[in-house]
Amino acid sequence: MGATLFELEHAYDRDELATIFREFAVALEAETPVELHSGERRLTIDVPADVVAELEGEHEDGRTELEFELEWDDPDGSSIRVTDAGTGDESGDAETTAVDESAAGKEASDRVETSEHPGRRSRFEVYEDRAQEWRWRLVHWNGNVIADSGEGYASRSNAERAVRGVMRNAPSARIERRDG
Repeated sequence: MGATLFELEHAYDRDELATIFREFAVALEAETPVELHSGERRLTIDVPADVVAELEGEHEDGRTELEFELEWDDPDGSSIRVTDAGTGDESGDAETTAVDESAAGKEASDRVETSEHPGRRSRFEVYEDRAQEWRWRLVHWNGNVIADSGEGYASRSNAERAVRGVMRNAPSARIERRDG
């Protein structure tokens, strides 16, 4: 199994998701590269004419997951390019990318660009604490921690599931005053 070059996970409403799928479809029909962005990285994909598509639905522990996967032959790995969003510089091969992330002392995290401040991104970080429990924290674009899990989880996947729950619920959360 190869190294993950790019990963993006973000909570979307149906309209936003439809827009993303529409942009993907337009690029495929026009035979132009598909571009995906996270805060720090840009993924450019040259999708060939012949592709194997896999669609998998799963339900477990009260959650439903739908996974859409595309696969094609690419012996030299030239159909996917990962670049630094800020500079446009290619980040190199998968091994270099993985080393760079771990050297920063951070797990792979999702980056969300805010419309109020283009180019400034918040991120969720999932990490293992000194007690060997998994936790998450939400880090503002300026580096300040603005929220955390408040508890440790037995596994990374449980901590990531909690992050997805926050991402899903926070856009619709409201402020309630609890005076007196």
